[in-house]
Amino acid sequence: MEYYCALVLFLCGVSTINAQQPTPNATVTFTPQSSADTITTVSLSLPQSTGAVLTDTMTSGTSGVQFTTTPQPRMTTEPAGSTNSPGSSSTEALSEDPRYPLYIVGFFPISGDSFHRGNSALLAANLALEHINDKEDILPGYRLAMNWNDSFCNAGIATQALFEHINSGTKYHMLLGAGCSSVAQTISLAADLWNIIQISYSASSPALSVRSQYKTFFRTNAADSQFNNARLAMIKRYNWTRVATLHENQEVFSTSINDFSTLLANNDIELITSESFTVDPEEQVKNLKSKGAWIIFGNFYENMARRVFCQAYQQKLYGKHYAWFLPGGYKDKWWEVPDDEVACTPEELHQAIKGYISTENIPLSIYKDQKTPSGYTAREYEAIVEELFDAQKNQTSFDANKAAASYAYDATWTIALTLNKSLSNFTSDSLEDFHYENVAMREVFMDTLYNLEFEGVSGTVSFTRDGNREGLIEVRQMKESTEVPIGRYSPQKEELIIDGIEWQGGVAPKDATTERNISLYVPHTYIYVAAGFSGVGVTLVFVLALFMVAYRQRSVFGRAMPGYLGVMLFGCVLLYGTVVLLGMDSGLVGQEYFTTICKLSSSTLTIGFACAYGVLFSKIYRAHKLLVTKANLWKPDPHGGHMARTMLIFFVVDIAALVVWIVAFPMQSTTEIVNERLNENENTRYNDLVEFCTQGDSIYFIVGLFVFHGLALLLGAFLAYETRELKILSLNDTFWTGIAIYCVVTLSVVSAPLSFILSNTPQISYAVIGALTWTAVTLTLLIVFMPKLVALRHSFGDKTDADYRTDDEIYEEEVDEETKLRHKIDEVDRKIEIVKKEVNQRTSYGRQGVTRGCGLWCFGHFFGCSCGQLTSEVAEIVASVRGDEDTGEIRVLSYDNKGLQVSDWNLEQGGATSPTGEAAAVSNGAAPVHGSEMDARDASDITVAVEAYHDPPKYSTAVAEKAAAAERANGRMSSAPPTDDDSDGDADLGPGRKTPQESPRASPIGMKGQHEAGDWVPGEHDGDDIESTMM
Repeated sequence: MEYYCALVLFLCGVSTINAQQPTPNATVTFTPQSSADTITTVSLSLPQSTGAVLTDTMTSGTSGVQFTTTPQPRMTTEPAGSTNSPGSSSTEALSEDPRYPLYIVGFFPISGDSFHRGNSALLAANLALEHINDKEDILPGYRLAMNWNDSFCNAGIATQALFEHINSGTKYHMLLGAGCSSVAQTISLAADLWNIIQISYSASSPALSVRSQYKTFFRTNAADSQFNNARLAMIKRYNWTRVATLHENQEVFSTSINDFSTLLANNDIELITSESFTVDPEEQVKNLKSKGAWIIFGNFYENMARRVFCQAYQQKLYGKHYAWFLPGGYKDKWWEVPDDEVACTPEELHQAIKGYISTENIPLSIYKDQKTPSGYTAREYEAIVEELFDAQKNQTSFDANKAAASYAYDATWTIALTLNKSLSNFTSDSLEDFHYENVAMREVFMDTLYNLEFEGVSGTVSFTRDGNREGLIEVRQMKESTEVPIGRYSPQKEELIIDGIEWQGGVAPKDATTERNISLYVPHTYIYVAAGFSGVGVTLVFVLALFMVAYRQRSVFGRAMPGYLGVMLFGCVLLYGTVVLLGMDSGLVGQEYFTTICKLSSSTLTIGFACAYGVLFSKIYRAHKLLVTKANLWKPDPHGGHMARTMLIFFVVDIAALVVWIVAFPMQSTTEIVNERLNENENTRYNDLVEFCTQGDSIYFIVGLFVFHGLALLLGAFLAYETRELKILSLNDTFWTGIAIYCVVTLSVVSAPLSFILSNTPQISYAVIGALTWTAVTLTLLIVFMPKLVALRHSFGDKTDADYRTDDEIYEEEVDEETKLRHKIDEVDRKIEIVKKEVNQRTSYGRQGVTRGCGLWCFGHFFGCSCGQLTSEVAEIVASVRGDEDTGEIRVLSYDNKGLQVSDWNLEQGGATSPTGEAAAVSNGAAPVHGSEMDARDASDITVAVEAYHDPPKYSTAVAEKAAAAERANGRMSSAPPTDDDSDGDADLGPGRKTPQESPRASPIGMKGQHEAGDWVPGEHDGDDIESTMM
């Protein structure tokens, strides 16, 4: 509405100017009430019929419009194809023609940098006038004439020129033009005020289709909305779904882009970005680049096109991966026009514009041999226009545009035919009666136009109710240095025909960088090969198992823990199966079974490792235990229980982790992108996908198992090194077990990191990890079993050893006396250590302190546990020291546990007794023994054991003497009760038995804090003195 009011003020200003008839150098001003808020000034230069050129200055603000007109010296031009100056008729003097002249006013963009169709359109319009006036059946008695103006593609210049013509006294029946949409929109509003119908030949703005605003506007060219339909058809043809737009900030382009955006949205096409610029498109082109625009639709004049493509060249926004769409109508080699605002050379611009596509009004009818109202066919017309163009080619300002010429020719014929057909529609008026207030005649003209249809040189001409012509759209492409037709679009049929399009890359560019997902699977060949090798390994396991069963009574197998070797063979079978399972993925077994395969492979790998390596580790750990405990390697304790406890740790940890992992955190198949590769030639990003069987916290279980097994491997390697020279009669393969552990550790240390590093490349990962696993298992089998088979090589027929001897026999026959004596000394040392621990325990907790059993609080006593009972080894040592058998008395001493009561001893000064001990002794059929007497005997026995350490050869003799003395004492004790004749409060031990104080070898150990009665108070032993004496 503001625009319309400004136009009315502009009209008033022009009317005032014309009414005042300014003299040269005079200034006529239409001034609003206030000019304080003036914001815009536009200077216009217009031709005057008085021989001067008026320079008009329009200043607009919020309070009004101000016009200042200053006469200037006249500018003259010679239009192409005419000797008449601007503002005059393009025909010969009408005074020489007796027919009544009917005037039309024409507007052609002859000058200016943005539009260059005017020369061609003017030439074709003059040709049409000539053909019209030559036809006797067209406007009989009338002659059609035209006064034209150079609009400069400027709305202000064209509008003022229109007002001059209206106020000149000549009546103009219709208006031809204008060529530019911005000019057409302005003068259409003005022409409607004077009831003048406007026929344009190249204004394409969709805004002109708004009938409520542009009531008398028609056009013979296609509207941009139809160009947009052709562009949409191109988008759909090549399946593009993402496009971008870039346009100049001109209303004609903005309106077209807005219409195009709506069209895209209605067809589910994503508009990535819509950029607009006024002068410099640098930032906008950078935005197109950053937002990944590959299909770009541009709307701008050709002077701005040079700036856009210079920036596109600098930003590398061109080439085979890009498609640029431009408006048609640019003159030939427009990129070579010198332009100081462009920093690129013509060669660089040419490189950037290669292959662009434009949509243009089809220049000639596809029915080139069909007659037109002029009597010429489209082919004949083309020949005539070509001659006219050739005559003007030497003029630098002339731009040969066949489309503009054809549509201007048909627009002129549209005016003539409308006037001609209106003659029969008038009831009383005639064309001579036309005036600017004659609304009825305008309606007759418009009704005639709505019903008009004829075959023009550009095709069939007819108009819709909004004044548009639904003509064919030509699709053109820049090839080499020329725009070449490659197809056409029919708005009526919504049909796109493309023939001859050439893409720089051979195929149409993509609307985005295509992403292709490539699932990486293990080749089936790898799995088949692995299955073959695993089959060989399983066969080897069964062969070795048969040998082991067949020769289990031979010492090479019998003294190598054959039962545990069987467990190891079972683990190897599981590991061979794992080698095959690791290669199975959804590409082989299907997605529904892939998770099951994952669980199965994890279970077989974990349990197989626990079985195979667990046996090796338990053997080497047992050997190391014997080494550090200085055990008799000729006759050690049985190994089965020790190895079973070690292996149990492996099974408990591994199975517990598996159960929690599978139950609490079930495995699921997940696909992850492990690598992205951009192929610039194809504009495609390849994503490598790998399937994993992990979920959430499952990585913690994997890492936990890796850490546990890794520590076991490192510890096993250390123990193998420590026992490298150890030989055990009943565990005869410790050396080869150590070698096998070295092999497993080495290959595991290599394969474990590689399993993580190569996890993104399943083919390589499977090949490497599978090969290392198979090698480790096979080498372990060969290292452990081959020495045994080699030992049997000469006696495969014997199921038992020919000279089989037991361990005791071998010991007695093979071991010299010195070694045997050393073994005895070692055994004594071991027993002394046990006794020392017992003494320390009693020192801390009392005589009946807890050493083994069900715990300090002895709840297990109710379930039959030996609460507080000493180990059988301690009891045996005490018995051997006393020379007695393991009688109930020893059990009495070692069974009672009053830990909850701290002590069951009477700690009073008068002495200490043990009611519980007495009761227990009586219940076992023995005479009651006082606590002090029992403590003294215990100390004496321990003293004998300790001193035996310092004099090992006499140990057996001392024990024998003590046993004989015990027998003599027992003989006397049967006839008389024991008496205490030394007045020390202790019972005599009998003849031949000395009290601890009378021992010839040492006085009692740790007997400090005695009372006057000579009683020993338990709990007051000096552990430090005991240990110092033992040393």
